[in-house]
Amino acid sequence: MDENKEGIVTLEDENGQLIDMRVIEMIEYMDSKYVLLQTEDDDDELSYIFKFVEDENFDRLESVEDEEELETVFKLFEEKIEGTNLSN
Repeated sequence: MDENKEGIVTLEDENGQLIDMRVIEMIEYMDSKYVLLQTEDDDDELSYIFKFVEDENFDRLESVEDEEELETVFKLFEEKIEGTNLSN
């Protein structure tokens, strides 16, 4: 992960291509941090959720493998972005 501009991170995909991603939001859930990223390409705006892991050597993003965890975190992002809370 390379932070080259404010609010933009550059990730390397499985083919070694660099992709600029915009940081949309970050939340905490169950003692973990999650980040919502969106591609910078206006023709193909895709969103991704990663677990943000802080390490003493460097920070990294990890895929969320558990479908239930991913669904819960997605709903939390959705509610935060829409400005609603869980009780409504």
